[in-house]
Amino acid sequence: MHTGVQFSVLGPVRLHRQGVEEAAGQPRQCAVLASLLLRFRPVSLSCLVEDVWGDEAPASAVGSVRTYVYRLRQALGTQGESSVRLVDGGYLLHISPDDLDLNRFKETTARAREARSNGDVTLAADLLAESLGMWNGVALAGVPGPFASMQRGVLSELRLACTEEQLACEVERGRYAEAAAELSALLVEHPLRERVCGLLMTALCGAGRQSEALTIYHTTSHLLRQRLGVSPSPELQQVHERILAGQLQLPQTVRRTANLRALSSPQALAQLPAALPSLVGREREQEQVEQLADDATTSSSVPICVVGGMAGVGKTAFATAVAHRLAERFPDGQLFASLHDAEHADEPRDPAGVLADFLQALGVRREDMPESSQARGLLFRGLLAKRRVLVLLDDAWSTDQVRDLLPGSPGSMAIITSRVQLHSLVASYQAQPLTLLPLGQCDARSFLARRLGVARTAAEPEAVDRIVHFAGSLPLALANVAARAAYRPQMYLTSIADEYTSSENRVLDAFASVEDPMLDVRASIARSYRRLDPEAAALFRVLGVWPDGMFAACDAAATAAQPEQLVRQTLSRLTQAHLISEVGPGRYTWNRLVAAFASEQTGHVS
Repeated sequence: MHTGVQFSVLGPVRLHRQGVEEAAGQPRQCAVLASLLLRFRPVSLSCLVEDVWGDEAPASAVGSVRTYVYRLRQALGTQGESSVRLVDGGYLLHISPDDLDLNRFKETTARAREARSNGDVTLAADLLAESLGMWNGVALAGVPGPFASMQRGVLSELRLACTEEQLACEVERGRYAEAAAELSALLVEHPLRERVCGLLMTALCGAGRQSEALTIYHTTSHLLRQRLGVSPSPELQQVHERILAGQLQLPQTVRRTANLRALSSPQALAQLPAALPSLVGREREQEQVEQLADDATTSSSVPICVVGGMAGVGKTAFATAVAHRLAERFPDGQLFASLHDAEHADEPRDPAGVLADFLQALGVRREDMPESSQARGLLFRGLLAKRRVLVLLDDAWSTDQVRDLLPGSPGSMAIITSRVQLHSLVASYQAQPLTLLPLGQCDARSFLARRLGVARTAAEPEAVDRIVHFAGSLPLALANVAARAAYRPQMYLTSIADEYTSSENRVLDAFASVEDPMLDVRASIARSYRRLDPEAAALFRVLGVWPDGMFAACDAAATAAQPEQLVRQTLSRLTQAHLISEVGPGRYTWNRLVAAFASEQTGHVS
């Protein structure tokens, strides 16, 4: 236990003798003590008078100050190290530096800043919390005089700066929700404090509350212009711009980054599914993707390719094959994720779960991962910042689902497959859309020849063409036929074609798969159909009665008994879902298997 006298100014002015708090006297005596404690030099009698009364000192002020000094000497006693002495015509309070809570506060805060600069955010946060724990309300509470009033402002600023520093550490530690709650209260108290605003925006963004972060910025920006006539600082504007662009990098300390890198796997990532032995009829599209990767190298951008097309057209097979061809350009590895829920195929997968898998593959422990998807995305992009990684995302539902899964720094690339046109991704990220169409006649023949053998298909070209037509040149349907034919090598292809065409009344029955729903053409088209909104699904069913593979918007409007303008808008959504294709202004077509599915939904057998 400390045997001398200690002093408090971070709250009411108090003395502490052997751990027991004692009053420092009446308010003006406390003002004299505060002056002696905080000036750190001999203080003249006239200066003490001015500190206590300012310009309104009474005639008795000098005598009163002498009385206060006498009482302070009595309170300090003669046994301890603390004493008030007359030095160079002024009063000097001799104390050990550690006997003043303000000095202990400053020393602990300095240690915290050193710990933070060394990357130990946890220690820094604990030390800053310890510093703030030394406060007991408003500094120099109840102490009169101009000197005490001025010092209250100085000490309040020190406390606020320490609070900001401590909350910044909490943000760096990934405790976004807790930090956001405290920062929100602090911003209410200090609405023009731009650093508090910036930290709150970062914490909210890390907690997945981006819209709130943007609202906070606009509120603070308005207050700054209204009250001070100034715009937000460049630093605050930069936080705002990065949130808008989805490129805000959450603070990462030296030690945290070092720990994550130390945990990272030294081996390159290799998550791509197996590629097909050969890919038929997609040579031009492969060259487009490779050219996109080449162009990004020279422009220092992140190439993003969105592979779209109708169900069963071979988006996943194409993207996987291209990813394998590009793998050598990404020596730090390849990441893969399927974006539909494994247990519920009609539901999108939570991007937070995908990011958890990616981060774990990159060496981040589960307990070190932030909770929100956006915060995990920021961490993910930070870990890829100095790597060259290819990210393959299969069956994306929307731009929002993939936004946090994209690399953020040059050197990496993303290939995304989707059943829908991701307009927002193309517009916001300059992603390159690439739509796959059913195979041409020659490519479809080659597709079957690769799987069944050239000799077998060359011997029965007419049967091959019948199968190609019946399958709508769709790779999934052709693969289904080829698999069955491969297990029946003794059977003529003509007989197989007869089997398929004999089930003309139920076209899609020929392409059913009990073993794997992913190979079932009807199930594949149904997954696209179930993602439609009610109006689009209703029009799709109406189109099922249309006898031809090509139709005009006016004809669809007449069949649906709806205004043509409204029908055109709905047809646009069917086009975005890759269920129909617009081949000219107001003219559409669809694959015969999609038409067969639509006919089934109307109750008309195709």
